[in-house]
Amino acid sequence: MPESPFPHSSTEWIRVVRARTHNLKDVTVDIPRGGIVAFTGVSGSGKTSLAIDTVHAEAQLRYLEGLSPFVRQYITPKDRPQVDRIDGLGATLAVDQRRLNRHSRSTVATMTGVDAYLGLLYSRLPAVAGEGPELSSGHFSRYSPEGGCPVCHGAGGTPRADADLIITHPGLPLQEGGSPWFDKLRSPEQVAVPFLAERHGADLSLPWRELPQSFRDALLYGTGTETVSVSVQVPNKNSDAEVLYQLNQPLRGALAEVERLFAAAGTENAKQRYLPYMRQIPCAQCGGSGYGEAARTVALAGVTYQQLSALRVHEVQKWAAELGGVLSGVQREIGEALLPEVTNRLRLLDRLGLAHLELGRTAPTLSGGELQRARTAAQLSTSLTGIVFVLDELGSGLHPADKQKLRDILEDLRDSGNTVLLVEHDPDVVAQADWVIDLGPGAGSGGGRVMFSGPPQELAAHPDSVTGRYLDRSRPRINRARSGGGSGRWLTFKDVRAHTVRVDELRVPLNTLTCFTGVSGSGKSSLLGHAVAPALTAALAGSGHPAVGAVTGIESVAWVDCVDQSPIGRTPRSNPATYTKAFDAVRKLYAATDRARALGLGASAFSFNAAAGRCEACTGYGQKLVDMHFLPDVWATCDVCAGRRFTPEVLSVTYQGLAIDQVLGLTVDEAAEFFREPRTLTAILHALQQVGLGYLQLGQSATDLSGGEAQRLKLAEAIRRGAVGGRGGVVLLDEPLTGLHPADVQRMVSAFDALLAAGHTLLVAEHDLHLADSADWLVDMGPGAGEHGGRVVAEGTPEQIRAADSATAGHLRRLVPRG
Repeated sequence: MPESPFPHSSTEWIRVVRARTHNLKDVTVDIPRGGIVAFTGVSGSGKTSLAIDTVHAEAQLRYLEGLSPFVRQYITPKDRPQVDRIDGLGATLAVDQRRLNRHSRSTVATMTGVDAYLGLLYSRLPAVAGEGPELSSGHFSRYSPEGGCPVCHGAGGTPRADADLIITHPGLPLQEGGSPWFDKLRSPEQVAVPFLAERHGADLSLPWRELPQSFRDALLYGTGTETVSVSVQVPNKNSDAEVLYQLNQPLRGALAEVERLFAAAGTENAKQRYLPYMRQIPCAQCGGSGYGEAARTVALAGVTYQQLSALRVHEVQKWAAELGGVLSGVQREIGEALLPEVTNRLRLLDRLGLAHLELGRTAPTLSGGELQRARTAAQLSTSLTGIVFVLDELGSGLHPADKQKLRDILEDLRDSGNTVLLVEHDPDVVAQADWVIDLGPGAGSGGGRVMFSGPPQELAAHPDSVTGRYLDRSRPRINRARSGGGSGRWLTFKDVRAHTVRVDELRVPLNTLTCFTGVSGSGKSSLLGHAVAPALTAALAGSGHPAVGAVTGIESVAWVDCVDQSPIGRTPRSNPATYTKAFDAVRKLYAATDRARALGLGASAFSFNAAAGRCEACTGYGQKLVDMHFLPDVWATCDVCAGRRFTPEVLSVTYQGLAIDQVLGLTVDEAAEFFREPRTLTAILHALQQVGLGYLQLGQSATDLSGGEAQRLKLAEAIRRGAVGGRGGVVLLDEPLTGLHPADVQRMVSAFDALLAAGHTLLVAEHDLHLADSADWLVDMGPGAGEHGGRVVAEGTPEQIRAADSATAGHLRRLVPRG
């Protein structure tokens, strides 16, 4: 083994021998214990495969083997990594950004475990003082039977279908962009649209707002007792055949139909399909809080649990200090057991740059970086030693002003006798590590090898390391020619109010790259995601939005697309090929072959989601989940199709020598070489390459994609949409460089320029100041976080911002001057 860089642990190493997980190519490497070790390399090089899917997965499985069979049956572990052996491995804790929970019931308090201790405080302290009834911690959880509002059951209100969310663009025809509800068949009633239009003399090629009022009312609110007779042939989604659909009854209308389907949905995921067409009506009983009587009335230090959940982390820190000072007797004894756990977690959130967040802030409203760090806080709050912490891109979403706090936390973990493994792209964070393991040289099949293992100072001088080049601070990381003012037209937003954002006027130039900067929590994501994006959408529909007083300058804007980091799919059946519709084009190619025609196989036969051609033994998964009773369930290759997902008949059809299942195994780069037609398919593949996803397999499960990869898939869709032509659009992106190696950032910037060249506008919230310095226009938010932020402190070109007085300006001045 190599000489250890840490004198206090000269013989402590984790040795990985011949790791072959995913794209790793027989990797053998020694990882020093007792230090901060960064795993680097371009996106898709194998960093996560080594640190999380091999090292952490093996440690997790070893731990499970020590549990009783009874307990093991309730735990779903990671897949067994492909590795000969790992020596010197102890217990691990990991935060994997591919598994970030964005469920609406998940909050800052629940993610960090603070809610459990607060629930105990509120249920125990009043009772021992004789000031209240006997309560349980469940009385302070809005989603528990005893703690939720008895009327809305913790929901805070009732979802109701909204006409403005069903008809979003009244200036367009109903079925040509006017309504996301009617853009495809979502309800049996929708087949009646042409019949209803004919009855009311409505020309469906006209914009919605120009159609007869009687037709619009009937479509939205129903026909009352008036019967509508329909007889129509509709496509069968599982075959190329058609089925006869007949209807002879009154129509409920789209509003009632949305609510009916929502109520009939059997799972939370199914309900998500209908929520975009519904608004929440606050519950009169609880005022929209969702809490029951105990949480609304029981107070500690003058604050109820409901009120506490609405406070920011730094405000709760003050409350906890005040509470500790007024306790006495038995209450003090209980407080001394619980309050330290609360204060430790709150202090860690503060150090991670999250003190501006409310305890009750839900996961979907957090930026990708905030969500990652909130999840991390729960893991780092342990006082254990000898642990291997595996942290995935912890530096993402951090302003340079907050990175020193991160360094302090990592050093505290190391100095407490732990090992920290960082999967990281940020050169500033990598440079502060004790040891670096660099993988590459490329992505996907072109990666999976250890290029370097040693101190970061030596990596910077390594001739073959792409990462090493970016540790050199004397060279700019991004090369971009600015647009020089764009079109000369401006978008203006008046009286912007969203969360902590209070902006009287915001102006951004059209057909340029505008970067929104500011410390974490300064209001960038709130401004773009909760004010600018919905206000633009509403303005295009001819209506207003409560977060913005007025929008001007949209005459040349035709569409708006908000590209966030939410998952593209929640099941393994979703993948890049299906999400981008590339697989639709591929299936048509296969269906057009002579062999497919001779067998009578249509395009649907080449879908693993359709019964027409998939292997029914595994229902198109290629694997079967085997119940091992008290042992972890095992995914075993289907013995009928040998993992190929389709029937032998379908697999006998080839296109240029490849069967349909082999196409799913191609990377985007390989597919771009393989397919030369049709144009729709090649355009999709080119867009995916533009955003740096050439290494992804077309059939890679969506559940395995990181938030950054999911966001770049959506950006590829926006690029393809923007390339079609027509009037310009506005694309909004929240931290688009998350998960990108600096070498891949340049490719992303080129993708931005492609959108600009097509006449579109980009609004980007980003902490990477190298991108900010190359932008055409900057809007700097601040001056601080939370209620101390939310204002525009400076705006202008990067040169103008450098001269301003803000945290961002100071860090911009430290960058290598452009040119």
